Amino acid sequence: MSDNSFLQTLIKNPEKIADLGFDKLREIINEAKSIFKEEKLLLELNIEENQEAYIIGDIHGNLNSLKRILNIIKKENPQFILFLGDIVDRGQFQLECLLIVLALKILYPNRYYLLRGNHETVEMNKSYGFYTIFNQKYARSDRFSIIRDLYKTIPISAILNDFALCLHGGIPENFEFLTEIRELQLKEVKKNIPDSIKEGIYQIMWNDPKQGLTGFTGSFRGPGIKFYGQDVFEDFMEQNDLLYLVRSHECFPEGYRWFFKGKLLSIFSSKNYRGESMPNPASIAIINDNTVRGKNIF
Repeated sequence: MSDNSFLQTLIKNPEKIADLGFDKLREIINEAKSIFKEEKLLLELNIEENQEAYIIGDIHGNLNSLKRILNIIKKENPQFILFLGDIVDRGQFQLECLLIVLALKILYPNRYYLLRGNHETVEMNKSYGFYTIFNQKYARSDRFSIIRDLYKTIPISAILNDFALCLHGGIPENFEFLTEIRELQLKEVKKNIPDSIKEGIYQIMWNDPKQGLTGFTGSFRGPGIKFYGQDVFEDFMEQNDLLYLVRSHECFPEGYRWFFKGKLLSIFSSKNYRGESMPNPASIAIINDNTVRGKNIF
């Protein structure tokens, strides 16, 4: 077990992560994995009356954004904090951001939660930076297998108070998907995931909403990835008895954006993701009293 004081030190002083040896890194990752394995593919969380849940979008190695968010969390003290994935790739402090989120999960496993985004995959890490950064630091490419195995244990979606679905990208074409995964624990599906479940997981990490569209259609993002319109979104939500969807995956210059008559909220939590020449605020979602609202935090 990791020393709690050591993990607290990493959270408060993330620059120390740069000096973290592989053995200590593996210890932290293995401990986080053991917690994720006991969770289900679909998390179901109940927010108490007069309490809040904070939903955090893409971080992408932006340590300044993550630190600002954690300071707000410390001040406001929400009951739950849920990260929607894409912690690594592209930014300057990818390993630091990942280790901070994992340390928080280990220290407060029933308060901090993490979902899998499309960048919690080896394929994306090889294209967008994290694979190279990791291998340069730890010298041997075979060591990245601990990251690959970590990703496989991270939940894919969450429902809060039986009315708000949270995920990284979007709804899958299989409207029965949530029912099919509701009782599946990650340790049970680690090796032999049915093809229907794999497809649903992939689309949940990748699909995007699109105004003015009917049904599902192909996406510029690649094969098997879909845009989805308001009609299928409403059908999916009605079939699954849900009112709101909170997702991330896309960066908007205004911070957060509502779709589909104010029932789908898209957030992004890495400030100035494309640089200061194309600025965007960091945004989060706040869920309480059966309401969902977006907020630009800085």
